[in-house]
Amino acid sequence: MPTVHLVPHTHWDREWYRPFQSFRMQLVDLVDRVLDMLDADPSFAFTLDGQLATVDDYLEIRPDQLQRLRGQVRSGRLAIGPWQILMDEFLVSGETIVRNLERGWNRANDFGGPMRAGYLPDMFGHIAQMPQILRNAGLADAIVWRGVPAAVDRHRFRWEAPDGSFVRAEYLPAGYGNAAYLFADPAHLVAAAERFAAWANPWFGNDPILGMYGTDHAAPVPNLSGLVDRLNGLRPEATVRVDTLAGYLRAAAPLTDSDPCWRGEMRSGARANVLMGVASARIDIKRAAGRAETVLERYAEPLTALHVEADAWPAAFLRLAWGKVIENSAHDSICGCSVDPVVDQVLVRFAEAEQIGSTLTRRALAAVASAAPRGSVVMLNPTPAPRAGHLEAELSIPAEWGGVALEMPDGSRIGTQELSRKPTVLFDERVLGREADELFRRFHGREVFDHSWNGYAIDGGTITCDVDVDPDPAWLDADAMRAEVTGAMLAAPDEAWRVLVVARPRRALAASVPMPALGWTAVRPVEGDVSLDHPVRATERSLDNGLLRIGVAPDGSLDLLAADGMRAQGVGRVADGGDVGDSYNYGPPANDVTVDHPTQVRVETELAGPVVGRLRVVRTYDWPRSASADLSARSRDVDATEVSMTVELRAGEPFARVTVSFDNRADDHRVRFHAPLPRRASASYAEGQFAVVERGLTGEGGYREEPIPTFPAHGWVDAGGLAILLDHIGEYELTAGGAEIALTLLRSIGFISRYANPYRLDPAGPELAIPNAQMRGPWSISFGLLPHAGDWTSGGVDAAAEIYRHPPAWAHGSGSAAASASWPPAGAGDDALWLRGAHVDLSMLRRRDDGWLDLRLVNLAGEARKATITGGVLEARETSLLGEPGAALAVSDGQLRLDLRAAEVRTVQLRRRESALGRADVLDAAGPRQSG
Repeated sequence: MPTVHLVPHTHWDREWYRPFQSFRMQLVDLVDRVLDMLDADPSFAFTLDGQLATVDDYLEIRPDQLQRLRGQVRSGRLAIGPWQILMDEFLVSGETIVRNLERGWNRANDFGGPMRAGYLPDMFGHIAQMPQILRNAGLADAIVWRGVPAAVDRHRFRWEAPDGSFVRAEYLPAGYGNAAYLFADPAHLVAAAERFAAWANPWFGNDPILGMYGTDHAAPVPNLSGLVDRLNGLRPEATVRVDTLAGYLRAAAPLTDSDPCWRGEMRSGARANVLMGVASARIDIKRAAGRAETVLERYAEPLTALHVEADAWPAAFLRLAWGKVIENSAHDSICGCSVDPVVDQVLVRFAEAEQIGSTLTRRALAAVASAAPRGSVVMLNPTPAPRAGHLEAELSIPAEWGGVALEMPDGSRIGTQELSRKPTVLFDERVLGREADELFRRFHGREVFDHSWNGYAIDGGTITCDVDVDPDPAWLDADAMRAEVTGAMLAAPDEAWRVLVVARPRRALAASVPMPALGWTAVRPVEGDVSLDHPVRATERSLDNGLLRIGVAPDGSLDLLAADGMRAQGVGRVADGGDVGDSYNYGPPANDVTVDHPTQVRVETELAGPVVGRLRVVRTYDWPRSASADLSARSRDVDATEVSMTVELRAGEPFARVTVSFDNRADDHRVRFHAPLPRRASASYAEGQFAVVERGLTGEGGYREEPIPTFPAHGWVDAGGLAILLDHIGEYELTAGGAEIALTLLRSIGFISRYANPYRLDPAGPELAIPNAQMRGPWSISFGLLPHAGDWTSGGVDAAAEIYRHPPAWAHGSGSAAASASWPPAGAGDDALWLRGAHVDLSMLRRRDDGWLDLRLVNLAGEARKATITGGVLEARETSLLGEPGAALAVSDGQLRLDLRAAEVRTVQLRRRESALGRADVLDAAGPRQSG
């Protein structure tokens, strides 16, 4: 009979139905026991759940155990890593997954090295590119459970990524605890072993058997080795061997041509629940994750790497921020299926990561703003290609000017739209001379009313204090000015002085500004009118820019007509239905009522173009307040709820920007945004985690969970000629037989898990109340709508998503007097780093300790592509996913050319010529490149 490799382990949910610190006390007890058992018994081994977080959390409390723990890892009997934390694969970005693996791998090397296997025991399904991620890190094996399809009928199979790379996947039939209770009754070991062998035979045949001895937060029994020896003595024909996962994989049978092969993602419910509802549970977490990941990946790291001095690379801050994001990627954290105190901590961690990323972005802006004159605006482009960026900024504009244009560094001018004018008189009161000190209590040094005091004038009995948003001049003795004004007032103590605080005239302007690739530009106001390309024109119920026409129907839905003739009508039906499920699974009541017809509709024009137009559609619905007491229906009591939908169209953009907002006062319900498709679709195409994944109209079930075809998308989803562009992870479903798409806006639920979920038989966790998951209060979700002909590649969906999700960063120019006297600013309009290649995305750009840059490119297309990187490239080399330098790459004329396989994720390193602020010197004698 085959040998059973018994793997003692624990599955450690770091925070879930108890907060982190509560579970950590239990973790410390467990690791204490494991180390004692390892010391006492040379035949004992343990696998510490594949995540270094368990090690770090333990050592923070038991730092004196460092060498002891390190010794056991080096002995090979304590297996750790390779992950920093066991994450949910679908609810974080692909870059977060790689940083997680990178951090766990490096941390494991401090102890003797990671377990060389992609341990993925309890993820709620598996992303398509995971085999490529593992292979690019040097891992040839994956261990998986949930999501494995019915087509896999044995314990091992070939799992392929979209690019063709593959791993040997070890399937865990019955999960990561298939042998957890083998020794539960020492008096009946033989019977238990025979039942286990009978269960394993259809899966393993004559291959070595993997027995996972452990489960959630479980510690091994102290006499485990003795029980194993006893069992082996009673059944000499069948050996049970205590081992690590790594030990089992060394003994496991290799792949054969007859083994099943699966390509792409795995989200099947054939033999285990995939708990697809977590994609829409606690939307506040998903929004926070999207903000934190985006600011780190596309702003803080690349803009700092390219525009801040190389020796000022903020490694410690970035490590801290990424640590917060990685910590939150644990599935019980990011999924929102935990008690409310856990969610509170998750949101704080994301906020801290976002704060660090935002501050680093502002510092990069400050570096370039110092080269531009005061009164101008600088813009940093987060996209690795030239493009136009939308600017809304307040600028100092002389009151006598009529029209205003913006001058570019090359002398060209672009048109603007005036949004508002700020009041100039901030204070106008009579003050007695002897009350001068009282007056100046309103001043704090140079600051008054959130402005800088820049000067004053005395004209008879009137004192005028000049202020502005910007300090001009930059250096000024405010105490001396105060003494002069106070002296004048005290000289006439009984006179009622008129005191004016007057700001320079400022107007809020909107403009569409051409920007260089990952570079910066500057604009300054000049008097005049300039026409726009594709200007926005608005009526009471429509917006049109020549690329897209948006009309509002009487029921408040939208009619979208693209320039290529593609049309979507009835878009924006808001449907509110009951949900008596839980954080893991949507579950409608048996007698559900869907509310999708408004009782009132009104339309308002907020902005009329030509740079930006905006309509506001307000609809009122009678939403039931909750589920009925027996959960079989919805309450008859209703609340009149206003749902506001703002629809924005910008000059030159072929898509609409939509924000849906409402004050949620109801419980136990799901709100979705429905969009009929221009043409019926048999499949959707969703971007996420380094791939565009094709999905059908149904899900595979077979276990005890309703296989509803709701899916997550990270950046966008496209079907039937309509793409939805996303700010963060969103949940969607093709409904009505592929005739429309539904986007989940909010799901209000009250329990981690319900024992009586209509769409799931097995409990997924404890039935604990989580009242904050009802998501009461004001909520909003934003997205873009792009109707287009052709498929996602010919329709430009990924390019539109890039513009939608990554607005430019901007700041007011802050240059010295010398900078303010010259135009154009040096370096403005120059490309910093330009990535050319259709459907090739930039996932990472960061600086290394050795001064080189790390870049990660992703070919989203299903065909091979060529990519070219331009921007003063001096040297380049291959690198592993984990940053290990490899062979040199050819560089010619400051350019790096790469051939990318279909769906390839490629990491390279390069060194470039830099200026004093980290910007590449201009190599093109023809001058800076700019978008049109």
